[in-house]
Amino acid sequence: MLSTTGDCPSDTLVNSAYKALTKKGRLKWSTTGAEWQWCYRIAMFLNRCVDSCHGVLDGSPVHAERDRRWYDRLKFIVYDEVTEGGIEGTSPTKPDLVGGLDLKPGKRVAWSPKDPHTNQVLLPVEVNENWVSVVVQAATYARCLFSASPSRQFAIVLGFRHTEVELRFFVFHRSGLTASKPFSVKGGQGQKDTLRVFLSILNWASANDAGFLEFFNDTEMSLLRREGDKSGVVARVVEVICDDLCLQGRASRVLLMDYSIREGKEPEPHVPALDPTVRTRNYPKVEDRTKQGDEARMFFHP
Repeated sequence: MLSTTGDCPSDTLVNSAYKALTKKGRLKWSTTGAEWQWCYRIAMFLNRCVDSCHGVLDGSPVHAERDRRWYDRLKFIVYDEVTEGGIEGTSPTKPDLVGGLDLKPGKRVAWSPKDPHTNQVLLPVEVNENWVSVVVQAATYARCLFSASPSRQFAIVLGFRHTEVELRFFVFHRSGLTASKPFSVKGGQGQKDTLRVFLSILNWASANDAGFLEFFNDTEMSLLRREGDKSGVVARVVEVICDDLCLQGRASRVLLMDYSIREGKEPEPHVPALDPTVRTRNYPKVEDRTKQGDEARMFFHP
């Protein structure tokens, strides 16, 4: 599951990660207590899984090196505060836990960071006593992820049912929702299943693997102007004319784009892959209106 590179983690790799996980000590799970009391144990378990998987991948010559992995510095923290950003016109969200790059307790976290000092929510986690409530809230988080990066192809949310100590991975995409089976993380098999999914996610080495477009970062797009054009141009979004935010469906966006101001410069199709947060910084919103000029412009309707 979640292998976008075409190769699923082998049993040998999973067993190695499980061996590394068991060396970190055994968590004492309980079936009692409120949701918030579970969050710190869940964060510890997820971070142990991430560290174990990275360690195994580091020692494998056939997998991407650590600094080339999309989630090379992935950390999960308990975030008991309202998350910045979100969807305009809706109530603010408050995920139980958030996963992101270089996250540390006390650091600011946002769905759509406006400055490089704010961390972006990449993998939110919902904790609840039943799966119906988990899925409903996970869908809200997925909408926030799609709102922050409208061109993304899918969004991942983790769900944890604390009454049964079960973990699930939810993949929201334009065709609906795909979910893993519940993994009982108290037992060895459930932990191995969790590690198998994390090994797939942590092996992603490109924007495309993680569900993003490599030629478009919601602010700029690399375009070929005509047949035979090998250099292309970088067009910039001037205005968002229409933005139909949704989880399932076309999610149509109509953009007004301008490439004349970048005419003659080398295209930068891989710039978005360098930093996930560049996708959410100050890209034009529907309400932003720019005066029209005489520059060459084009419409783009994905």
